[in-house]
Amino acid sequence: MESTPSPTPPPRTVATRTSVRVGLLLVAGVLVTAGCGSTPATGAGGGAPVPARSIGDAPLPVVPTPVPPTVAGIDPGPVAPVPRPGAGTAPTAAPVGTCSPEGVALTVGEADAASGLRVMPVRLTNCGTRPYSLNGHPAVRVLDAERAPLAVTVKRGSAGIATLANFDAAPKPLTLQPLEYAEFQLVWRNTVAAGNQAPGNGRYLDVAPLPGRPRLTVPADLDLGTTGRLGVAPWSR
Repeated sequence: MESTPSPTPPPRTVATRTSVRVGLLLVAGVLVTAGCGSTPATGAGGGAPVPARSIGDAPLPVVPTPVPPTVAGIDPGPVAPVPRPGAGTAPTAAPVGTCSPEGVALTVGEADAASGLRVMPVRLTNCGTRPYSLNGHPAVRVLDAERAPLAVTVKRGSAGIATLANFDAAPKPLTLQPLEYAEFQLVWRNTVAAGNQAPGNGRYLDVAPLPGRPRLTVPADLDLGTTGRLGVAPWSR
């Protein structure tokens, strides 16, 4: 009896290791691509997309303004304003002595000394509310520290003490409006001759702006020497 041969089964497809590896790589590539898509990131709470930032977009660091050092417990106080270029300075009023009931004030300047010669200015200011008239020479006396008169010869003009044109000029009438002033000058020498007793140093001036007017007494320093003479210039502006 002849034997009938068994039917051959259809061949099975066997996946090789190579094909499996290729498939896994393809799947991994798809997953990576899905995860790295170009969908923009959103802000917190699903807000507007947050733009990407780069190193070049980083803000510059803020540098604080330096503050001058201060000492603990000491207030530096307000900063003085810087004057504007060309800005002038407010004029300063001349010093005025005590205003007398007649409406005038007397002040004595510093004596200009040169080789024993002294020249001292004396200023009269109209501190009242009405015009004040002057003409000629004031009447001057020199007093000591106790306000007693000294033995000093007072003469109008330079009195032979020195050649000074303004002392021997002819006087002119003056009218001072309120806050205006006029001046006269005194001249003397402080030379001391051997054997002669000095008349003493003057500590006050007793001045009548014009003979017969009320007198004004002001402190003054006169080192008179032994000459005992004093020259008086006329009133002038």
